[in-house]
Amino acid sequence: GGGSSPSPSKKRKNNKKKNQPGKYSQLVVETIRKLGERNGSSLAKIYNEAKKVAWFDQQNGRTYLKYSIKALVQNDTLLQVKGTGANGSFKLNRKKLEGGGEGAAGGGAHRAP
Repeated sequence: GGGSSPSPSKKRKNNKKKNQPGKYSQLVVETIRKLGERNGSSLAKIYNEAKKVAWFDQQNGRTYLKYSIKALVQNDTLLQVKGTGANGSFKLNRKKLEGGGEGAAGGGAHRAP
């Protein structure tokens, strides 16, 4: 038989800053916030903004964004306005991000006698 078994201790290097979970997710959230589109932002638009960031992986970045978007939709951070999977339009779930709808309304509550 062949005695080639992959060594289990290859998962050591964890101090690299590349590919942290949440790094691309944060980027997605920030990008959508920056775009601020009423009907949601598509993967293409998010990608076009995201790739301007210095640390963005130009080769695999689009794939990472897709995974991030899917994960964010699953944990309710993003709302999928239309489409399925990573295709379609995505908006931020304000309720989730702001922790309740109160206090988010801007001004106008002050009434002079």
